[in-house]
Amino acid sequence: MLARSSPDRRRRAPAGAVAAPLIAVLSFASLACAPAPARAPSRDPAPLRSLRIPDADLDRGPRIVSAAEALRDLDDARYAFEQAYAGLDGRSPSPSPRAIARAEGALRGRAAWRPEELARLLRDLFGAPDGHLAFGHGGRAPLRSTAAPLRPSGPAPRSSARASSSARPRASPRAVAVAEAPLSGLPRWAAPPRRPRHGAPVELTRGRDGVPVLAIRTFDSAATASLAALPALAAELRRAPAFVVDLRGNTGGDYRFAERFALALTDAPLCALDEREVISVAAAEGRANSVRRRLARGDVPEAARPRFVEHLAALERLAGALRARPGSAAPRADLTTRGAVVRGQAAGALEGRAVFLVDRGCASACEMLLALVRQIPGALVAGQNTRGGMSVGEVALFRLPRSGVTLSLGTRAFRDPLGDFAELRGFEPDVRLDGADPAGDAAALARRGWPASAPRRGARATCARR
Repeated sequence: MLARSSPDRRRRAPAGAVAAPLIAVLSFASLACAPAPARAPSRDPAPLRSLRIPDADLDRGPRIVSAAEALRDLDDARYAFEQAYAGLDGRSPSPSPRAIARAEGALRGRAAWRPEELARLLRDLFGAPDGHLAFGHGGRAPLRSTAAPLRPSGPAPRSSARASSSARPRASPRAVAVAEAPLSGLPRWAAPPRRPRHGAPVELTRGRDGVPVLAIRTFDSAATASLAALPALAAELRRAPAFVVDLRGNTGGDYRFAERFALALTDAPLCALDEREVISVAAAEGRANSVRRRLARGDVPEAARPRFVEHLAALERLAGALRARPGSAAPRADLTTRGAVVRGQAAGALEGRAVFLVDRGCASACEMLLALVRQIPGALVAGQNTRGGMSVGEVALFRLPRSGVTLSLGTRAFRDPLGDFAELRGFEPDVRLDGADPAGDAAALARRGWPASAPRRGARATCARR
């Protein structure tokens, strides 16, 4: 996945590699078995619209709008969700007709709407327990409001083993109040906390007693030059008697880098994540918007620009081909892959003990990596719960043309093959590390072996969905 402001990439091939064959097979006959997106029964299918953000508006500030303009923006937001949002399994991608009618009534009740007020109304209308879903705006004072709280309520799970020589750091009263508040009462009107880890995208060092520690700080395609070395590093590490993979603060990126690293550690067959992808003009345009904004902002290194430009061109070709296809006025289709198997590429089984160190900063493609490595015998996850932002990825960006309010939503849904992941809660660690030196504790854990209470996992006999 391209992290945060750019679209998450597909597991097996980039859009450029799959666009042509994908377009060729997209016919209603071949997609007859795909579930249709939920739609308000009182509404006829809307004609195709363009949700492409003009280049001059990619980071333009918002403005106050009239009630009539806000209503038109609400309709565009509804269209974007119906046509592009993958949504969580078992939930409709768009609100009920009754909920939309209530929002329309609220908009008519005021003569003018400030952008932050409109973004708040849209968040409350379309919000779901989805770690990627967000509303806000750009400009000089950008705003990003998550659609769900980033912290789950309740105490830490008791099922995880603990291995720490230090006491848990004392939390501030404010932090305790947030952690113990009910889910609906958590503050949501704020940008998510970011604690970027400084250093190279990939860095191999020696930890306590010489235990190798591989820090993978991102899977962003902008770091392709560094991430391309991960399979070779995995081949080196897997022969060590013990090693640590430090994933703290890794907010995700292109999942293919994560998958290649996992497959280079073992020869075992692994259950791939189940996935459901939205194929529509809106989804392709929204993903392209995300890439175009990154390029326009200049946050893509020069060496990585050709990769981004190629991906953008493929997305725009896909949107154009889907728009030109004859047939329904609302041609969204959901393509589902379940029970797939990916086989490890190593020459044999993992020889040593691997500890994957995580915290609340591990999200998206980072969590998808854990969904694979938790199946490898000899691998253990230690640290804290991950963020819980994996279920809906490949983020598309939309800007409502009148107010300038932005929507960020996922166009591809994923499911952990072992069924242990929960959105917003994340993965629970096998061993909880609460000390002041988690990296050192992880190295000690890898060196001495697992606590008796730690789970023993291995490859499953079948990857059929439970």
